[in-house]
Amino acid sequence: MSSNPTWTKENSLTYTVELDGRRVDLRYEASGFQSGWAVYADNELVERCSELMQARGLALAIASKAP
Repeated sequence: MSSNPTWTKENSLTYTVELDGRRVDLRYEASGFQSGWAVYADNELVERCSELMQARGLALAIASKAP
C-alpha cells in the first residue's frame, strides 16, 4: 500500500474512503429495526453492517484490495 486512506464525512449519514484511486462509500440507511450502514463499492452494495466501525473496517479492506 503506497498511500494512506483519505476519509471524508460528506454529512452525518454519508462517509467516503479513498485509497490508491479506489473509492468506497458508507451510507446510513434508516429502515426501522433493520437500520444500519450500507457499504458501496463502484455504486454496488457490498454489505450492510449494523455498526459504523464494522462498516468502516469493511470499507477500508475493500479500498485496500488491488484492483
